[in-house]
Amino acid sequence: MSLAPLLVAVPLAAALLCAALGRAAPLTSALASVITLATGVAVASASFAQPAQRALGGILYVDALSGLIVLIVALVSTTAALYAVSYVRNTVASGEIAAAQVRWFYVWLQLSVAAMFAVPLLNNLGLMWVAVEATTLTTALLVAFFRRGHALEAAWKYLMLGAVGLAFALFGLLLTYYAATHALGESASALAWDELRANAALLDPSLMRVAFALVLIGFGTKAGLAPMHTWLPDAHGQAPTPVSVLLSGALLNCALYGILRFHLLAAGALGGAFSSDLLIGIGALSIVVAVPFVLVQHDLKRLLAYSSVEHMGIIALGIGIGGPLALFAATFHMFNHAVAKSMLFVAAGALGQRYGTLRLARMRGAIEAAPLAGLGLVLGTLAITGTPPFSPFASEFGIAQAGFAGPPGAIAGATVLLAGSVLVFGGMLFHVLRVVLREAPPRLHSAPFPLAAGLFGLPIAALLVMGVWLPPLLQDGFAAAAGVLRVAR
Repeated sequence: MSLAPLLVAVPLAAALLCAALGRAAPLTSALASVITLATGVAVASASFAQPAQRALGGILYVDALSGLIVLIVALVSTTAALYAVSYVRNTVASGEIAAAQVRWFYVWLQLSVAAMFAVPLLNNLGLMWVAVEATTLTTALLVAFFRRGHALEAAWKYLMLGAVGLAFALFGLLLTYYAATHALGESASALAWDELRANAALLDPSLMRVAFALVLIGFGTKAGLAPMHTWLPDAHGQAPTPVSVLLSGALLNCALYGILRFHLLAAGALGGAFSSDLLIGIGALSIVVAVPFVLVQHDLKRLLAYSSVEHMGIIALGIGIGGPLALFAATFHMFNHAVAKSMLFVAAGALGQRYGTLRLARMRGAIEAAPLAGLGLVLGTLAITGTPPFSPFASEFGIAQAGFAGPPGAIAGATVLLAGSVLVFGGMLFHVLRVVLREAPPRLHSAPFPLAAGLFGLPIAALLVMGVWLPPLLQDGFAAAAGVLRVAR
């Protein structure tokens, strides 16, 4: 736990160094991310094996659930930072951005990472809301980084919808505080997560019912849950690809983490049925909404964005179904989605720079034009769509199995999951195989990518291994995180 403050301090220091050093910004950002990866693994490992820990006078709090989010943010942010080195260099060479802008890309990237680490570490729910707001501000600047008309429009839409969503979450937070003052008194502890969880049964049920609904809408907007998801495809379509990696793999899980904390409070005050049923409903709706947009998509990164909407829905569905199997599978799926989707966005970015476009109709022959990226796109698509023996199959199967063993609402959700997964599998594979197998165009852009083998090979190997054998550390971690999320219906 003594290492936890470094997860925020290192990216903040890196951002300052990137602004000051200029030309050394790419290396500074990459080194900082490697340091936070090692620190994040250490913090997460300790949280999986030990009871919840506090630091800095109770400001920081790490249990198994927050440790899981720390691990995900550490892995995804490192992938984004390492890939950004070649990606940004290629954008400068192609004239998309000026060399003078490079340092600011890394400044905002590292500030975003610092804010994302703060979300699962902060014990105070009010400060957690501030950290989520900080992720909105910093990532909006990254979405608009190319300063094109569509990029500015996407960033403005993201900023506005994110602000509205967080306003809903703030109202939910204020209602929670008002309910807590009657149980804990008017003090800082009325927003302390550990105090609230311990006294959840004393919170006013009527206030907590409205508070959770508001938080679900508010943080659900940032998590990409339907119908509040509309910013996500636009942001992904226009953002620099390392930013898409960060948004899909890390930011969505940070927002979902906020929902889960309030879910536990609502369950303690109301019983588990109310918040669980809402999670099942919004999870199933997200899957249903994502399917037609996947089937008719024309842009590679928007295709992956709608896949993220589906998978956030799958995770919410698993949490709502509840029980040891569903919760274990849901936490496992959070990790699977972050690993697979990060790699897929790296493949999409590499192909986009090679072809000079992300339009699916203009991308063909990828297995010849960019063999590693093309193969990574195919294998990543098979993984993210739940094809065995990749690990997302195991986590999705576990959620479906638990759903069919549950009450009628859970059975309906599991049915939607299976139907949606089949349709998304067919749609994504159709689009990807057309990109990979058709004859390559005669003219292609030069887009060097020195870390390709590692950023494609390691995630694919991990997803294959976890599909047949789960390392004890991760198995214990997912089980411990599932234990934190367990509520009585």
